[in-house]
Amino acid sequence: MKKYSLKEIAKNINGNLYGSNLFVNKFSTDSRNINNGDVFICLKGKNYDGHDFIEDSLLSASCIISSKNIHNINLKKNSYIKVDDTLKALQDLSLYVRQQSKAKFIAITGSNGKTTVKEMVAHILSDYNVTYTKGNLNNHIGVPITLLSLNNDEDFVVIEAGANHLGEIDVLAKLIQPDVAAVTNIGYAHIEGFGNLENTAKEKYSLFNSVKKDGVVVINNQDKYHKKIVCKSKKIYFGDHENFLNKIIKVIKNLFYETNFLYIKKINNNTMELNYLKYKESFKLNLNGEHNFLNSACAASIAISLGISLKDIKKKLETFKPVSSRLKIHKLENSITIIDDCYNANPSSFKAAILFLSSLNEKKLVLMGDMVELGNDARKFHTEIGEYAKAQGVSKFLSIGSHSKFASDVFGENGYHFESADRLKSFLNNSIDSYSCILIKGSRSSKLEEYVEFLKNRSNK
Repeated sequence: MKKYSLKEIAKNINGNLYGSNLFVNKFSTDSRNINNGDVFICLKGKNYDGHDFIEDSLLSASCIISSKNIHNINLKKNSYIKVDDTLKALQDLSLYVRQQSKAKFIAITGSNGKTTVKEMVAHILSDYNVTYTKGNLNNHIGVPITLLSLNNDEDFVVIEAGANHLGEIDVLAKLIQPDVAAVTNIGYAHIEGFGNLENTAKEKYSLFNSVKKDGVVVINNQDKYHKKIVCKSKKIYFGDHENFLNKIIKVIKNLFYETNFLYIKKINNNTMELNYLKYKESFKLNLNGEHNFLNSACAASIAISLGISLKDIKKKLETFKPVSSRLKIHKLENSITIIDDCYNANPSSFKAAILFLSSLNEKKLVLMGDMVELGNDARKFHTEIGEYAKAQGVSKFLSIGSHSKFASDVFGENGYHFESADRLKSFLNNSIDSYSCILIKGSRSSKLEEYVEFLKNRSNK
């Protein structure tokens, strides 16, 4: 693991070093997780201030990065670097660490599916030394934390980049400096911060602005906004077959840059075929929902751009298991099935989940929690989900949350809204028929895992 001197760190974050020029290799923004020799970076947020924990961190940390002078410090034992802005210092430091790496960097963003695609790519590359985004560390703090975790011996680094306001992706892209960048799709996630889909597309596609000169961009052929992409890079378009004229237009538009196409063909509910150049491979996915065909195609396109063969990609995708709380199926007693998709929700992903539910033969129920960050259109989007569920043959629609009520109201008969967790649990305990399948989905803030666990525990009693 590469070590960095405090002197060079201070230089690269525009800070002043006080104390000894020690060598360090581990960094933390959480005072609870500091080990001997670590660097503690004092971040300040809406509800916390890392500077409040400086005294505690001095027991273990070799160095503190602070925007305040530290008076109660033994400079023979500890050092500190004074900066103007600790968040900027975190980002500048992560860029410096990233620039020392010889790995290939992959950046993934999009309205839906970016975590699944990130996990797929990491799985495809699992025979190599790979570092990738853990959990949901995909924002202006999470991405730098991932970069600071590099050991400098990786073959590949896979970074998920998320945003809920304009301008955030561009900042992250400049830190990642990707060799390969992919946008999974453009949808209604975080529409409150972006304003409209055109702005969403502009934000997501800004990831391509920082791709290296010899890099590759991976584009969803199904998104109508991809026509707005202007970048001087090799391109791979993934999606359904398109007519010959559209393909020729794309090739001519990118005449001086290599342009290739990866097409998908559905064989049945879980089996698909990938076509790339003269190669074809069909395989069965261990994932539910047709939207995962496109996720697989995106991951395959990224892997192809890294030199992985379609045959090897097939082998890996066939052994890929679903990410927790993403259309994960739990079979309970009395022939009751839970579809746990409560990791997150937006209008596009909710409709995709209901579409999967509609393909099943059991009685179909939906338990909906609020979708957040939808701005002034929150009522409209929630209403659309209720209407869509009705049209897709859902028999009962349950909701909890202030906005989800609009969905159960428009669902009409057999639409139920609950003002409290206790009332909802009482209904789940007494009113779920045998041979029923219940989709549980909402934004993270809805904390619907509580009801997944309630139903599972109820079944085990």
